[in-house]
Amino acid sequence: MEHDVSGRRGLLEILSWARPHESDTEQAFCREFLDRVPGMKADAFGNRMIAVGKAPRILWSCHVDTVAARGGAQEVTVSDPGIAALRHGKSGMSLGADDGAGLWIMLNMIAASRPGLYVFHRGEEHGCLGSQWIRRTTPQVLGGIDAAIALDRAGLFDVITHQSYGRTCSDAFAISLASALNELDAGFRYRPDNSGVFTDTNEYAGLVPECTNISVGYYSQHGPRETLDLGHCEKLLAVMLRFETENLVIARDPSLCDDAAWSWQDELGNRADLAALVAEHPLLAAEMLLEAGITSDDFWLAAWERERGGGADYRPLSSL
Repeated sequence: MEHDVSGRRGLLEILSWARPHESDTEQAFCREFLDRVPGMKADAFGNRMIAVGKAPRILWSCHVDTVAARGGAQEVTVSDPGIAALRHGKSGMSLGADDGAGLWIMLNMIAASRPGLYVFHRGEEHGCLGSQWIRRTTPQVLGGIDAAIALDRAGLFDVITHQSYGRTCSDAFAISLASALNELDAGFRYRPDNSGVFTDTNEYAGLVPECTNISVGYYSQHGPRETLDLGHCEKLLAVMLRFETENLVIARDPSLCDDAAWSWQDELGNRADLAALVAEHPLLAAEMLLEAGITSDDFWLAAWERERGGGADYRPLSSL
């Protein structure tokens, strides 16, 4: 069966596949949507990749897996303002715009022969497994790459400069990328943001000069209330089909780990302090979570992920 990913209908079809890592649905999706693309290759881990153009210097990144308790078909609805959501969202489900939106944009960029190395990672939601595999076993894939840009971030405006590695992208690069996007669409307001946590490009920060991720229009990811601003996603694709990378500023030295004072040890200490405070003031903690937009369904899903063995790989609901 051929799948036409062009237009809004193609995006909505991608969102209709719940595809947790290692599920039969994920495998079927890769066969149906990725392996049919002429020139697409799979590595030993199952990441898919394709180079468009001669010696591309920009890596475009997304991930195939979604946060879901089980794989299968799911019904997507669209409201009048053009916001996609699950029609019957329940605990253990998510829309999967994280990262179905980035996946859709990249497939359409490939179809339009836009230059770049396109990598469709597996296992991002389980701790960036696919990108870790590339970094550890086939780093030569990244040879000659100046910038790795993940189309995988909540909201509408962010060009991420910092992830768990520390600084992964120079301010100069982030400004040049944001400016280029904003010039191509007068309604865009992209700007550098240092509040990233991690996505696949974080794994490449020691090898690739500029590693970032940018907002693609989803919100409340990893839970049944996830939404996608279809209009923004469509406008971003239109920009990417005209986007020229020659003027992006490459300034960061990947051999230097900037902002190294931040560490996971510091974060673990903060978690222990917070856990003690939550135990002492549970109702206040619940009130603050609700004010931050985190519902009992979101918390249940996070707990379910932890019980499955997610452990330290769990990321805050607002992280991407």
